[in-house]
Amino acid sequence: MSLVQRWSADWPDQPELGRRLMALWQEPWRHYHGSQHLAEALEAGDLLGCTRLERLSLWFHDAVHRNRPGEDEPASAELAASWLVSAGWAPAETAEVTRLILLTGHHRPLAADEAGARVCDADLAVLGAPPARYQESVAQLRAEQGLDEAGWRAARRAAVGHLLATHRYATATGRALWGARSRANLRAELDRLTA
Repeated sequence: MSLVQRWSADWPDQPELGRRLMALWQEPWRHYHGSQHLAEALEAGDLLGCTRLERLSLWFHDAVHRNRPGEDEPASAELAASWLVSAGWAPAETAEVTRLILLTGHHRPLAADEAGARVCDADLAVLGAPPARYQESVAQLRAEQGLDEAGWRAARRAAVGHLLATHRYATATGRALWGARSRANLRAELDRLTA
């Protein structure tokens, strides 16, 4: 199902909001944080049982992306709040969407936060993708960041080491679907980076 079809299925009465969001996801400097990532996160969300509101948070979670960790998620949440209020969403729904977006900045939902767990796992499902797609996603991240070889290797070694030490999918479904392969992908990448 295309992104247009997905949006229309969930929010047929909000076509303009969908068009505006899709335009952001197709900005030319997005190599990883583009429409492929959004489609994959939504597909993962389907497997995890994401609700409509959780899917809406995935649509907005990287709506603003300027390669500024710690700034992009709050900017995306602010954009979501503004656009959703203007489009007539209820305050409680808008607040939940912005809360879920902010969780994707650190991917550490509380144990009782089932919605947050699903959204965070959907966002990071690519870590457990088949090896070829995982490697493609790494190449996309590298293109997006524009670092030289030494800078990339140092930054990526740190990021992969951190993920290996700390990342665990928050849902049982995420762990079953992507847990083992994510660890294998990360270990293989770390081996390549340290060779």
